[in-house]
Amino acid sequence: MDQRTDRVLREFGLMLGSLPPAARKALAAALVILDQGARLYPASRGRRFARLDDLVAGGYLRALLARPGVAAEVVQRLRSVVTMCYYELPEVQREIGYDPAPYIAAVSRRRLESYGPQIRAGEAAVFIPGAAPPDRNQPDRNQPDRNQPDRDQPDRDQP
Repeated sequence: MDQRTDRVLREFGLMLGSLPPAARKALAAALVILDQGARLYPASRGRRFARLDDLVAGGYLRALLARPGVAAEVVQRLRSVVTMCYYELPEVQREIGYDPAPYIAAVSRRRLESYGPQIRAGEAAVFIPGAAPPDRNQPDRNQPDRNQPDRDQPDRDQP
């Protein structure tokens, strides 16, 4: 395996660790079924998915995706999770020109400008013993007008 594959697998492990136990077990079961199910695919000659070369493994996955039903849905979801882990790698993000930091910073500034007092009061309620939580029934003049678009939502023509 190459280094990028190792990093994707590490990211996948971190993602698995963040799931609730029931979801983690379901995903593990789906992976075992995918792996062992490859033995039934004629071109695999009885080998598990993990032992297939790229050409045969790709054919197996395409065959599963072409079938209607649960198998295709499970493969699609597994593929989506692995894809997400791949695009979480910093080098992949750099390669595709994805840099969310400026957008996150801009949204954070806007939220602090609009909701700063409520944020600080909420933090104080959590981190300072005896501090009162913010009064949610008190109208706040800093809250945006509900008839206006949400300023935290990106414009349609922005990434």
